[in-house]
Amino acid sequence: MGFESIIAKIHSLPPLPASVVKLEEAFRQGEPDMKSIVSIIEGDPLLTADILSKVNSPIYGLRNRIVSVMQAVTLFGLGTVRALALKASMDRNFEIDMSPYGLSNEDFAKISAMQNALMFQWYMGVDVERSKIMIPLAFLMETGKVIIAKELTESSYGEVFREMLESNSVDEIEKEFTDVTSAQVSAMLFKHWHFEEIFSILMEHADQEDQIDKSIEEMVLAIQAVRTAINVKEQLSDKSIEAGCMIVTKMGRDSVRFMNATRRVKEKFE
Repeated sequence: MGFESIIAKIHSLPPLPASVVKLEEAFRQGEPDMKSIVSIIEGDPLLTADILSKVNSPIYGLRNRIVSVMQAVTLFGLGTVRALALKASMDRNFEIDMSPYGLSNEDFAKISAMQNALMFQWYMGVDVERSKIMIPLAFLMETGKVIIAKELTESSYGEVFREMLESNSVDEIEKEFTDVTSAQVSAMLFKHWHFEEIFSILMEHADQEDQIDKSIEEMVLAIQAVRTAINVKEQLSDKSIEAGCMIVTKMGRDSVRFMNATRRVKEKFE
């Protein structure tokens, strides 16, 4: 176990499908046309099936089934559908077992969906332009935990890790066992798959408490606020919401807006 083993696992992962690479190129060029994004996704039947499967998951609690990519984009927005496409493609490369974190795979998927929903509900009203980065990133930012969980399972330390997690912070225990945090692993994954550079930059600083470059400070704090309110140990508890609000206040933003967003997300996922 350790940093070198984590790096080896990341480097052994195959590239993303051509359709997803094409999708990312469209987003890198600016605000893409909705029809062109739908066309790219629909050109890959497996990706289309993956996205429709995810949006029709019980965690979203939709009354009517989504039967087309255009419906998904209309309902969830381009940012979330982009994240779903990336997540679906990434998941194909992993045999996911989140038991070292004391979670089922369904619980882990729900946490990612809740983080995405909170970022949308809150940050869209804070900074519309930056939210185009933050919303898809929120759905993907815990992916590093999948690599760490695999490392733990293969090394037979999963049970010890899970026990220690109960009384210690997640970041501390991840680093003790693997020399890196899951946020740092996510950053390395994003670099490996050539995601937008800002994705990996933000995740590299997601664990940082001070000396954050002013140009990205607000976005890093926004990530921290969402990851504090919703994480593998607590999902929108009174304590985690209060801690998230403290980070929002540190940003100089209205914590009431954040709290109201947590309430709406909590109602949606209960």
